[in-house]
Amino acid sequence: MIEERLIRADATKLDELAEIMAAQEHAELLHPIGMQDISIGHKTVEKVCDAVKALTPGKKVLMVTGPTLIVDTAGNNVKERVRDLLEKEYEVDWFVLSEPDSIVHATPENAAKIQARFEGVDCVVGIGGGTICDLCKYATFYFNKDNPLPLVIVQTALSVNAFSDNSSVMLINGVKRTVHSRYPTILIIDLGIVGAAPAEMNVSGYGDLIATWTAPVDWYLGNVLGMGKNFHTAPSDMIRTQCEELLENSEKLAAGDAKVLGDLANVLTLSGLSMGLADESSPASGSEHVMSHLIDMASGVRHTGICYHGTQVAVSGINSCIIWDYLLNDFDPKAVDLDKCYPSLEEMEPKVKAAFDWLDDTHSAANECWADYEKKLTKWHANKEKFRDFLDHFDEFKATVAPWVKKPEYIADCMHKANAPCRYSVLNFPVDAKTATWAMNNCHLMRNRFSVIDLLFYTGVWNEDFVQKIIERADGMDAGL
Repeated sequence: MIEERLIRADATKLDELAEIMAAQEHAELLHPIGMQDISIGHKTVEKVCDAVKALTPGKKVLMVTGPTLIVDTAGNNVKERVRDLLEKEYEVDWFVLSEPDSIVHATPENAAKIQARFEGVDCVVGIGGGTICDLCKYATFYFNKDNPLPLVIVQTALSVNAFSDNSSVMLINGVKRTVHSRYPTILIIDLGIVGAAPAEMNVSGYGDLIATWTAPVDWYLGNVLGMGKNFHTAPSDMIRTQCEELLENSEKLAAGDAKVLGDLANVLTLSGLSMGLADESSPASGSEHVMSHLIDMASGVRHTGICYHGTQVAVSGINSCIIWDYLLNDFDPKAVDLDKCYPSLEEMEPKVKAAFDWLDDTHSAANECWADYEKKLTKWHANKEKFRDFLDHFDEFKATVAPWVKKPEYIADCMHKANAPCRYSVLNFPVDAKTATWAMNNCHLMRNRFSVIDLLFYTGVWNEDFVQKIIERADGMDAGL
């Protein structure tokens, strides 16, 4: 029986959350949450000066934003409002990050631009979406890991779960990488601000939570096979029930129901905290995320913008639900020839590089992906006996994880009710069938993290014909391509 306090966790009660986690069995596997405060409510942005004051006696604030206009439900310019509030008590340096076409990417180069403004600064206040948050976390952490500048984030949309974790998703050598960074010291979520965000952005946050039904299972699978570490049920138990309720309230979310929007804010923030508790993104990032990452990586070659992260993840999440449904209902462990499950490094290196070489002329992306995949393949060879044991006790594995997985048809139906995009072709930057199919076929080659797709690839199931069957099943739900 899961403790009621755990399944009804409140992201704003960090002390209580720490007590709950300390009481869990094997609590030593869980990491402390390095945040001082999370505020979710109406007019919480008015607390921004108090937040800075709680962190430093200094008087110089660096305010970091992107170029996009953001207004609250009253029509006020949010960035100007925060600046005006801060300027009552602080010297404010407002730095606007911008790139061509007003699309800002989370790159080390952009982080360096932020770091160049740090001289004499006492606190950083970031205002914006997931990219600005990731850049501020990365910039402050890697500028001084031992004593990073205090960081206040004013969240402007419920678009992703990245605001409350201790990592940053960065584009490095053309490849999406989740790298350790730091938590915001204080996170401010004003419902009057996020409630005014474009509906598709808040639906994106709803979409990011679709990973709740696949990522933790990938994490557990990797742990069982010796490919991961430190699996714990608490980070996912903390959000699963509240995520189920969000799915049940999909139509109310689509209608803009204020209470459901507040519930989304809480669950999305808890989802970010779940990654911090694990000290890795595994509780909320599995096979569905690598498909999405590959689509992002191809955006430069396709000369298109990057889609809303959560909606793209959700479409991929339907695919991952289909894959997990296959594993739990159709996979035959007795049909596996163990000796054929271990391709050599020499065999896989050209395959991995061929999958990504077209992304740039310098081979940077291909080399980056192979460097990470090589580690995974080496570990896979080293844990052969654990895989043998997994096959022998497959029914026990299924019994454990089946309650954590949702049927893909149910997920797609809920997404339709929420007015969430269910096809790559209708995302805010439409993804063509060729790119989406390439991403599905090759996503397991991108990184060190093990998922159900790796298992199916090594056992000879994952190939172009199998991917086509996934596409066809998704199409029957008015989803997929």
